[in-house]
Amino acid sequence: MKNKRLYSHGQKDVLAVKIRTDEERRRRIRAVWSGLWKSVVAVALGFGLWRGGQVGWRRWVWENPQLLLGPPAVTTDGSLTREQILTAADIVEGRNILAVNLGKARAALESLPQVERAELTRIFPSTVTIIITERQPVAWVAAQKGDNPASSSRAFLIDARGTVLRSRSRLAESGSLPVISGVETGDLIPGQRTNRGEIVAALELLRLHAGSTRFQIRGIDLAKPCRLVVSDAGRGQITFALQRIAEQLGRLNQIYDLIELSHREMRTVNLVPERHVPVTFYEPEPEVSPADPAPAPAPIPEVKPPKPAPVTKPDKVLPKAGQKVPAVKAKRTPTPTPTPRPPARKPSPTNHLKKPFTLDE
Repeated sequence: MKNKRLYSHGQKDVLAVKIRTDEERRRRIRAVWSGLWKSVVAVALGFGLWRGGQVGWRRWVWENPQLLLGPPAVTTDGSLTREQILTAADIVEGRNILAVNLGKARAALESLPQVERAELTRIFPSTVTIIITERQPVAWVAAQKGDNPASSSRAFLIDARGTVLRSRSRLAESGSLPVISGVETGDLIPGQRTNRGEIVAALELLRLHAGSTRFQIRGIDLAKPCRLVVSDAGRGQITFALQRIAEQLGRLNQIYDLIELSHREMRTVNLVPERHVPVTFYEPEPEVSPADPAPAPAPIPEVKPPKPAPVTKPDKVLPKAGQKVPAVKAKRTPTPTPTPRPPARKPSPTNHLKKPFTLDE
């Protein structure tokens, strides 16, 4: 009879559970060591890449002689010099091109009073281009009408957007600009934009009139409230209201159409009323045609003096002793008086005005 070892089902289950627990523990330990090793390797690799990147960036980028900034290409359409532009933008030749902060340089340039827009471009490996668009003055602003703005300390230049400019640097090129007068200039600051209504209206008139050849604005007087009194390059004077300037220019063009047909010279026009626009004209000069010349003055007849009468000499008689000889006086010939010339004809006056002209006539 053979001996048999008997196992119960409970003992088999306990043994299986114990074996699985040991295997799970060993697997977890291997996983922890593997993760720790990978982390160490990753940190070391990352540190090496970072350090190597620093060295490579410094050697191949910051210290690369091919990336050193050369002479910047500067273009401007105004009076700013190259040195002024580079100083304001803080751009130094020989610096690394990546060290140039284009946004900061653009903001610094556009903060200058005479700069309207600045464009900066970085071109690798060693070039920076700067394009400056300066503000162009369109008129002078003076305190009183008749003042010479080029020599007055209370006069300023102004651009189309109302920005006040420094006048001393543009005297040579601004002598022919129109003058906006009759305003207080004490609160005008170079580099800042003015929002005064009458000056804005005058600038709008200049903008809408740009390109017109029918009249040329030489001055705009703002002394009268709510009025723009424009002096033409000729002898005309045009009055505008502050509002609806485009409509008033349309009425003025209609008036010029009628004037061209009548061949008259306008003296004044008031565009403030929408109807019955008052217009005055200069009296035309009298024309003298070559076929009908002015009558010449009558010629003065030549008066010949009369011939003197012959004087007969008496026979010489010897005086007696002790007798005086009488003196004989010569007779004077009367001088003829010239005939007076007729007075010259005076020209007719030319500065008398006719009756006012309106658009409804």
